[in-house]
Amino acid sequence: MEMDVFIFLVGLCAVSAEFIDDTSYIESFINQREPTLSRKYRPIFHIIAPDGWISNPAGFTIFKRQYHIFYQYHPYNGAWGRMSWGHAISSDLIEWIHYPAALIPKDYYDKHGCLAGTALVRKNFLTLFYTGHVSEKESMQTQNVALSGNGLIFQKYLYNPLVRDSPNGIGEIRNPKVWRFRNVWYMIVGTTSRQWNGQLVLYTSTDMFNWKHNGTLVESFGDMGYVWENPDLFEIDGYHVLILSVQGIEADGYRFRNLYQNGYVVCFFNYQRARFEDLEVSTATFYELDYGHDFYGAKTLRAPDDRILMVAWLGMWESNFVESTEGWASMLTIIREVSMNKDGRLLLTPIREMVELRSEVLENAWYSPGEVFDAESRSFELIADSRSVDADVGIVFEWKNEGRFTIGYSAEHEYITIDRGGVDGVRRAYWSPKDYVHLRIFVDASSVEVFCGDGEVVFSSRIYPKSMSIRITGEAQLHIVQYRIRRSVGFDAKVAQRLKQDILHKY
Repeated sequence: MEMDVFIFLVGLCAVSAEFIDDTSYIESFINQREPTLSRKYRPIFHIIAPDGWISNPAGFTIFKRQYHIFYQYHPYNGAWGRMSWGHAISSDLIEWIHYPAALIPKDYYDKHGCLAGTALVRKNFLTLFYTGHVSEKESMQTQNVALSGNGLIFQKYLYNPLVRDSPNGIGEIRNPKVWRFRNVWYMIVGTTSRQWNGQLVLYTSTDMFNWKHNGTLVESFGDMGYVWENPDLFEIDGYHVLILSVQGIEADGYRFRNLYQNGYVVCFFNYQRARFEDLEVSTATFYELDYGHDFYGAKTLRAPDDRILMVAWLGMWESNFVESTEGWASMLTIIREVSMNKDGRLLLTPIREMVELRSEVLENAWYSPGEVFDAESRSFELIADSRSVDADVGIVFEWKNEGRFTIGYSAEHEYITIDRGGVDGVRRAYWSPKDYVHLRIFVDASSVEVFCGDGEVVFSSRIYPKSMSIRITGEAQLHIVQYRIRRSVGFDAKVAQRLKQDILHKY
C-alpha cells in the first residue's frame, strides 16, 4: 500500500464522529422544494445554489464519469456569510443536478468558512483541498483536505490543517491550487507579502498530506494589487497559463474597471526547478479573461477529450444583488472552452454542448437599424451576424422599467462596447473582426454573456430586465437567429431518495 493511501486511511478511521453524525444539512437539502427555482430573476440554465448566496467556483473535476462543480455557498439567505461548498453534478455538462453541500464550516480551523480551492481525484477518492477561515481577534487561514469515496459525503482529514500558517506571518493565504506531476504534488496558494503586494507561494509533497514550503513563486512589482487569490494553472499548446484573481489593481482607461480583476499571464513552469521561467506579472502582461461587469474566480478543468473548460462566478463583490431580497444571490457563468490564438491570447467560447439547450426558434430574419422585436422569453440565445466589418453594429435590449443593455461595435475605432446604464455602466475592449461581425449572446433571466467573433472578447454582466424587447441600431443590417433555451439545472427526486435510503438510514 502506498504511503499516501495508508496515511489517509489512518486519518479516516479516526475522523471526528461529529462530522458523520451531523446529517442536518442533508435533511435540509432533501426538504428543498422545486418552487424555489421559480423566484424572480432566477436563471434556468446557469448553475446556481438551491437557495442562498453563491460566489466563486470552489472546484471543478470529473469523478466516476460525472462532472462535479463546487462553489462557495451560504445556504441561509441571499447574503455573504460563513462559506460552505455547494455541489452540482452533471453527466454531460448540460443537465446539472443539485447535491447537498460538500463541506460545512464547523471545525476549529474552518468554523467561519470553507473557502475555494481544488477538487481532484486520487486513488478513487474525490478529494477537496480548501482554505479554512477563522475570524476572531485576527484572521487565520489554513489549508485543509476532505475526501469522499461516493461523491456525496465528504470526511475532513483528522490531521487538518495540512498547512497551518502563512510563511509571511499574514492571515491572507487562501485558495490552494493542487496538482500532481510525476511523483510530486504541487500546491500554489495566493497571499500577500509583508509589503502588501500580491504574491504566490509554493508547497510540495510526496504523499499529498505532508507539505514543504518551497518559497515565493512570483510577486507583484507594485502595480498588481495587494492580494492574489484563486490561482489556477493549466497547460495549452506548449505553454502554461496562470490565472489570478486580484484585489487592488487601479483602473487604466477601460482596463481593470471592476472592483477586483480576473485575468491571466502566459508563462512556463519548470518542474525540475519548481519555478516559473522568466515570469513577469504586471499590468503590462496581465490580460483580463472577461471584460464584463461580473466575472471572478475562474476555475479550469481538462476534459477527457482534452478540451480546457472554464467556469467562473458571474458576480462581483460589493455589487447590488437585487435578487437577495428573494433569499438567493448570484450564479456561475456558462461553461466555456479555452483555446489559444497565434498571438498567445486566450479565446473563450461557449461549450459546444450548449446547442442542445435550444428548444424553439423564436427569430430567424434580417433586421435593419431601427427595427424592434419582442424577446418572447426570459432565457434565450441570440446570434447576430453582419455582412462586413466596415459598418457600425448595435443591439439594444430594452425593458419596461426603463432599463437597457447596449452592445455596440465601432468599425472606425475597432472596439466593442457594452453599457448597462447607471454609474460605471460602460465596458469596452478593442476588437478587430476579420470578415464580418459575429456576436453570440446568452440571456438568462438576470444575466447576459456576449461572445464576440471566435471568443477574442467576452462580456459577462448581471441585468434585471422586465418584458424585454430587442432593437437594432448602428449602420448595418443584422441577421438574427434567436432560440428559446430550456431549463437544465434543478433537483432530482432520485438523488433525494438515495440520500434518504443510503445516508440518513445509515447514520
